[in-house]
Amino acid sequence: MVVLSSGGSGGGGRSGGSGPTAPPAAGVTWPSGANANPPHDLAGWERWLGRRSDVAVVFTVRDNWQKIVADDWPLSGFRPDVYAGRVSVAQPLFPKDGNEAACARGDYDADWATFGRTLVRNGRGDAYVRLGWEFNGDWFWWYPRDTATWRTCFQRAVTAIRSTSPGVHIDWNVSAHRNSMPDGDNVWAAYPGDGFVDVVSVDAYDSYPPSFTRATFDAQCNEDSGACTVARFARAHGKRFAVPEWGVVRSAGGGADNPYFIQKMFELFQANRANLAYEAYFTATDAGNVQSSLIDPPSNPRAAQRYRALFGAPNSSSSPGAGATR
Repeated sequence: MVVLSSGGSGGGGRSGGSGPTAPPAAGVTWPSGANANPPHDLAGWERWLGRRSDVAVVFTVRDNWQKIVADDWPLSGFRPDVYAGRVSVAQPLFPKDGNEAACARGDYDADWATFGRTLVRNGRGDAYVRLGWEFNGDWFWWYPRDTATWRTCFQRAVTAIRSTSPGVHIDWNVSAHRNSMPDGDNVWAAYPGDGFVDVVSVDAYDSYPPSFTRATFDAQCNEDSGACTVARFARAHGKRFAVPEWGVVRSAGGGADNPYFIQKMFELFQANRANLAYEAYFTATDAGNVQSSLIDPPSNPRAAQRYRALFGAPNSSSSPGAGATR
């Protein structure tokens, strides 16, 4: 949900019930990754975690069409011969001087066909593409003004990308804690239809409200825009489920260094692992962001220790410096 000038910014069955939650056994059995835009050091993250990441989440520069659809960066740094995992690309529906009506008319079809060729040229024709990600918030300019027009815009962009990159995986992505869009419509009114979506995903951060108890986590997870609701919808529609961004939040409205949120997200992924396309922790250190960092610096040391114990390689949590930078 972050807003950066040159880069990027809970699923499944109910986790509800009464009584304490026993810590689940460690071990990731699903595709797990992290945000990877430079200067973030994905290799350093992997060294700290003690295992390879499965997915690199990247964000294009979104100043103009050239940077959005034609430039090789950041894909050039994650070609298959350099990075063995999958890539998830966050893409706006149009630059800031564009609009959904022009998009719906087909004015941008050629641009999106160019993006498909850019994916293929960089060996990432099978990328996950988060088209118009977090559209139900008002921090980016591509939120719907008219929901029907927005859906048509999304459909046209998908059709154009697939025309040149038929192996692409389109990821329809919502932000948790935002049940209504800025135009007042429910978030699900923007769903473009099963024929235009491969993955249904949610970005879930520990904020508004933070989750310190099972009751709070379950309540937000089962809201219209909650991760549990998104996972159920994905499964019911025959789509894969994903959480491309998640993390603790030290900035306003967040639960700060909250290891309980880390544990509950792990349980969520574990419960939905059979249909989980991928999940990726979003680690950020800059003041204008969610301040979710687990390493370099470890500004959330308790959350870092819990994350490493659950998501790291076996025995990584008992090695020297667990929860520290190295």
